[in-house]
Amino acid sequence: MSQETQTADYRIVVEGVLDPVWFECLGGLEIIEQRRPGQSVVTRLEGRLVDQSALQGVLDTLFMLGLRLVFVERLPLA
Repeated sequence: MSQETQTADYRIVVEGVLDPVWFECLGGLEIIEQRRPGQSVVTRLEGRLVDQSALQGVLDTLFMLGLRLVFVERLPLA
């Protein structure tokens, strides 16, 4: 399988706040917090990951940090 077919863009959403210090450990995904009055903070991670192993590493890190996974979405390559 070629590198091009393994690379994919993802959107991952978790409940809670994610410190930007974790940026490098999360595959360089962009970290975007969404705060709404009266609701818990939701953090969105978006960007390109090189393969399924990189995705698993991100998900493992989020689990280790105790963040509740809301959803994972594979986006069409731009």
